[in-house]
Amino acid sequence: MREQIKQLLKNSVYRAIGETANGIGAVNGDGRSLRVLMYHKVNDLPGNRMSMPVSHFDEQMAQLRELGYVVVDLDAVLAHYGDGVPLPEGAVLITFDDGYRDNLENAAPVLHKHGYPAVQFVPIAYVGDRQPLPHEEHLAASGVLNPTVDWEELGELERLGVRIESHGISHRPLADLELDEAAREIAISKLRLEERLGRPVRAFSYVKGSEAHYKQVHLSLVRQAGYDVAFTAVSGANSPASDPLELRRYNIEPYSPRTFELVLAGACDLIAVKDTVTGTRARRVFNAALGTSSK
Repeated sequence: MREQIKQLLKNSVYRAIGETANGIGAVNGDGRSLRVLMYHKVNDLPGNRMSMPVSHFDEQMAQLRELGYVVVDLDAVLAHYGDGVPLPEGAVLITFDDGYRDNLENAAPVLHKHGYPAVQFVPIAYVGDRQPLPHEEHLAASGVLNPTVDWEELGELERLGVRIESHGISHRPLADLELDEAAREIAISKLRLEERLGRPVRAFSYVKGSEAHYKQVHLSLVRQAGYDVAFTAVSGANSPASDPLELRRYNIEPYSPRTFELVLAGACDLIAVKDTVTGTRARRVFNAALGTSSK
């Protein structure tokens, strides 16, 4: 119930901000901007925070095409930021964080139906591991289980058009780690994935990903490790001039079709204030008040 109240509040805030911005013409980005969508779990388990119902995910994928967006693969994004190759108008990249098995079981068939590629960022310590991710421990204790993929399933995802890239090792924010440990998370995860996948790993996703969860020095570590692009969880679209190691993403939730449309249009970009250091602290207070805090 608390999660439902939180979701209703968030949807109302996003809708209000989006309609206001749209009404006064304060829409961020243009047709050539890259919009990156961030999902986590896709399943129908009740009481499962950060999860997208399967039918809702299917509806959002259909809505992308109805609204004229073009889903691109990671290679197109790499070529855009590495070689200046233009993206199509209304380009969208679909991403998933954390390596949940339901991305294979539920999301991949929907993506295949629509003919969309995607990217899954995995923390390698949890690939093939039965232990819940740190932020899943309280759900697991109440019987809500969200298993992660194993190494063979990573191969299945890639065959279905979901490309595997790095989300570090231990699913801890880089800002919480000593610098040498952060460097290890960034570099070792890349090397291990490359050994298992047999190809270069070129993209990194910052754990949690707000401005409070990584620092500028970590961009240098990501660059030194050989990544070409990296993704935050800061809301907003990306222009050709955006730093490829700080690409923004929209955290997509079970929005109404109109709210989803406004988010994609950039009308809700003001909400990025929640991803600042101050905003992150405010969110923690808000979550604690609702009893929806997580690690």
